[in-house]
Amino acid sequence: MSTTRIPLTATVLLFSLLLIFLSVAAASPLLTDRGHGYSTRNRGLRSLSSSRLSFRRSFRYRYRYRYNYTVPSSEGSSSNHLGGGKKLAREFLNAHNMVRFAKGQPPLKWDAVLARTARRWGHKRRNDCEMKHSSSPYGENLFWGGRDHWTPKEVVESWAKEQDYYHVQSNGCDAGQMCGHYTQIVWKSTAKIGCARQKCTDGGLLVICNYDPPGNYINENPFG
Repeated sequence: MSTTRIPLTATVLLFSLLLIFLSVAAASPLLTDRGHGYSTRNRGLRSLSSSRLSFRRSFRYRYRYRYNYTVPSSEGSSSNHLGGGKKLAREFLNAHNMVRFAKGQPPLKWDAVLARTARRWGHKRRNDCEMKHSSSPYGENLFWGGRDHWTPKEVVESWAKEQDYYHVQSNGCDAGQMCGHYTQIVWKSTAKIGCARQKCTDGGLLVICNYDPPGNYINENPFG
């Protein structure tokens, strides 16, 4: 009776591949909850992460940057809904305007209608927290986290990190990456935002931010 022996080098190779797989899995956002499952709506755009759009580059910064952090009193401060409250509104607004300020874009203002639209969509998705865009006419960024500890600043910063993959001259994104959340945040013509945080029934957090006028139009550069 003969037996088959696996060469020592093959055994070592298989063991090494197993270690690599386990290390990658351990670092996966699905396990560590580093802010995953986010989505942005592109207006007629192919995904910026799968195509490079080429057009002119323009830098015309003629603004004096004065942040307007005033939040309408009609927003209220509900302790039963993660999407409400003046404090959260200011945090979302400040985080967006810091990103825009760094790129020479005019500051955004908070809009109660956009925030209410975001809250309603979040409430509708509370049972599944599916990463699905609403049918609103606004620009829309989505974020999902496995736990509900994410602050507005952390969510916006996770979107803004996409600037590392975005190239202004070609208006394109590195292959396999996403840039649409970032380009929507800094879109020059966007003037107002409204956001909401929705705690999911089965755990986790869904964040919706609406933008008006919307960005991410094909053949247009976010910087004008």
